[in-house]
This record gives sequence, C-alpha cells and structure tokens, in this order.
Amino acid sequence: MKYCRSFLSLILIAIPALFWSFSVHGQSSDPIKVGANIGNVPWEFQDTNGDYVGFEIELVNEIGKRLGREVDIMNVPFNGLFAATQSGRIDMAISSIAITETRLQSASFAQPYYDSDQSLTVRVGNGISSLEDLRGQIIAVDTGATGDMWATENQEKYGFSEIRRYEGLAPAMLDLTIGRIQGYISDIPAMQYYAKDKPGLQVAERIKTGGSYSIMMGKNTPLSTQVNDVISTLKQEGFINALHEKWFGAPAEATTSTVKVVDMPGVRDGLILNFVETFLNTQVFLDTYPMLIMGLMTTIQLGVLSIFSGLVLGLILALARLYASPAVKFVVKAYIDIFRSIPLLVLLIVIFYALPFVGLSLSPFYAAATALTVVSGAYTAEIFRAGIEAIPKGQFEASEALGLGYRHMMSDIILPQAIKIVIPPLTNNCINVIKDTALASVVAMPDLLKQATQAQAVAANPTPLIAAAVIYVIFLLPLVLWVSRLENKFKVGDR
Repeated sequence: MKYCRSFLSLILIAIPALFWSFSVHGQSSDPIKVGANIGNVPWEFQDTNGDYVGFEIELVNEIGKRLGREVDIMNVPFNGLFAATQSGRIDMAISSIAITETRLQSASFAQPYYDSDQSLTVRVGNGISSLEDLRGQIIAVDTGATGDMWATENQEKYGFSEIRRYEGLAPAMLDLTIGRIQGYISDIPAMQYYAKDKPGLQVAERIKTGGSYSIMMGKNTPLSTQVNDVISTLKQEGFINALHEKWFGAPAEATTSTVKVVDMPGVRDGLILNFVETFLNTQVFLDTYPMLIMGLMTTIQLGVLSIFSGLVLGLILALARLYASPAVKFVVKAYIDIFRSIPLLVLLIVIFYALPFVGLSLSPFYAAATALTVVSGAYTAEIFRAGIEAIPKGQFEASEALGLGYRHMMSDIILPQAIKIVIPPLTNNCINVIKDTALASVVAMPDLLKQATQAQAVAANPTPLIAAAVIYVIFLLPLVLWVSRLENKFKVGDR
C-alpha cells in the first residue's frame, strides 16, 4: 500500500511536469507566422518561380533559424498587418514598417535595421522635378504608410490638391504612368529598385523623414525581446549589412541602424493590451472620428448617385426587354446577363485602370459610380421585369379597352402596381449597392472603409474598422426597418 501511495505521488508530480514540458516544447517549435505585403520590392516580393524573396524575407528566415523555428510567410495587405498582429493571426509583421510613437502604443517593435527617407517619383517629361512643382496637383501614397503620414502632414505646405491612397505600389505606378497623378511619395529604396529599369520613371527628390524600419509584433509579447536579441547578434556578425549590400548594391554606413546595435524602442512602456484597448480604444476613436465622418459622406454621395442612376437604367432596360424590337431585346438581354456575371470588383478595376488607355480617364468617384450603376442597372432591370410580368394580363387588356396609350398605361396602371411588388427586392439591391461602395477603396476613393483602413494603419489599432462597421449598421438598419414597414403597409392596403 505504501508503494502504491508513493507511485501515485510520483505520477501526480510527473504529469504536470510532462504537460509543462510538452507545452513549452510545442510553443517553441511552432512555426512563426509572418505577415508581409508581398509586392513591396525589394523587401518582399515573388521571383519568377513564385518564391518569396527580398531583404526582409531573408532576414525573418534567418531569425527563425536562429530561434530554431520554421517561418510561415503569409501575404497580407499592408493595412491589414496591424489588426492581424494584435489579434494574434500573425506573430510578426514585415513590409518596411516605420516605427512611430503612435504605433508603439499598440504594438512592439524590435530595434530598427534600416534608416529610410521617402522619395518623390515622377514620370519623365511631365514637368515635375521637386515637391514645389506639385502645388495644385494630385499625388499618390500607400495607405497608412510613412509616405501617407508625411503627405498628410505637409499637404497644406506644398499645396497638394488631393492625396490618393493606393493599396500597394503597382496600382499607384500604373496611375502615374497613365498621367492621372503627377507624383508618388513612397519609400526611397523601393522606388530606386523599381525605377532602375524603367526609363519613363525617375526619383525626382529625396524627402528627409528620419524613418526607421523594423519588425512589428504584438504588444509586449515574449517573442519581441527574442527577435530583438537575434537582430543584435545578426548586426554584430555583419549579416544584416551583407543583406544591405546584396539588395542595395553597397554596404550601409557604420552610423546607420543597419550596422549599429540600438535599444529596443518602447521598452519603457509596460502597457499590455486587452480586448477593449485593442478593438474599442476610445482615444483612437476620438482621434479618427473626423476621418470616418468624411468617409461616410463620400459613401452616402456615391451610394445615392449609384442607386438613383441604377434605378433609372434598370427601368429603361426592363421596358426595352419586354416591349422593344427583337434586335433590341437581344442586346438588352445580353447586357443584363453579362453584367450580372462580371464581379463588381473586376469591372471597377477595368473601368478605372483600362479606360484611360482608350482616352477615357475617370476620377475614382465617377469610376466607382459608373461600375455600380452598370451592375446595379442589370439587377434592377430583372427586378422590374419580374414585377411587371407579375401584373395580371387583364390589367393590360383593360387599359387597351379604355383606349389608354402605352405611356399612360405604364405610368398610371402597370408601374404603380409593379412598384408594390418590387419594393422588397429593390430595397435589398439598394442596400447591396451601398455596401458595395466599400469596394471603391481599391481605386483610392476615400469612402468610409478607405478612411477606416488608413486610420487603423496610422494608429496601428483596429478600432477605426470596428467603428466603421458600427456606422454602416447605424446607417443601413433604419433603412431596412423603414422598408419593412412600407412593405407591410402595402400589404394592408391590398386587402
């Protein structure tokens, strides 16, 4: 019995120790999930084989090797890196992320490994040679990046007429080549690397910002100090400077953070974020509230214009499909089928980026309005057609017997009855149009979603995105409830 008690005691001691050992071992051997905005040359991009390469790709792979852990790199849009890091979806974020005091309030950074300024890239021959030449002109930046923050702070000083915010280098450079924007402010190493084999582009001016790039991680995570220690070792061994020489053609100066071991930024701040501080941060909301309201106004304007024009277009198409000549019916049916099949996002990109090559260059607002109208009109046409065909044939025959012409028959007899039938599906379509305005952010239109993503990237906090979602609900829910009451009213009136 004594031996049994001793054996049981040994088991009770051994099992927690075994679980603790397994937990620690499993945690340390789990892959490091790294988020990167792939396409950000020369930091992280894909080679001809589809493999991820670049300065920061090699750096994080070496860090994982030194920590004895595999590295799992995921392609994440730049403005999504901050929420992904804080929610734990990824462990580390790279993409030439600048360290700022605002971001240090919500995230941890290892010591910097690259000192970078911004640059002004222009099209050769467009008459722009410096920032002073951009007064009254449209410039481009990457949403939430250092160039975005610098341009916003200096917009009044240099007189930029508009700042268009793009999701990455490629669409911004396309618009610069087209001539829809006159300058692009972005990281100078990326632009020097990108423009070196493109004679039509040139880096016109270096913009001194004193920015430093580093790896971003969750606030006060144990991984942040481990990564910082590895970076110190890699600097001392010359590994990071060797990367600099490989990707930029020359070693870094001894005074830069690529070579010097420096303190980990923000270590004095002991804040550990919880759910409320991360997703419902009152101060971040108050700071970004004006941006969200501006975005809401743009969303409302775009939504109202697209809904009204889509209703008019849809009604015309429905009547043409029902009562026009066979040739016109065929064309209208083909239009409806085609534009109900094309994803709105694809159509929006085609209208905004392709039409300038045939001489039609639309602003982000009117490109989005055109795409929404074209697609909404196709869906609305089918809704109106179904409503009109639901009217009993006797109504048409009675109208003809009374001697009513086509116009009076439709406006006085048929359409008023059809409208009652089509209100529910039309309402759903209108609500979808308003929600689809969020897709306009891909063409640098400052709608509610675009403003929210910019704000969360600057603050390194997802609170603006949560606030935007709440604003959408506050704006759309009364419309849904009002239409439900209207539908019930029509039903009562029919009894």
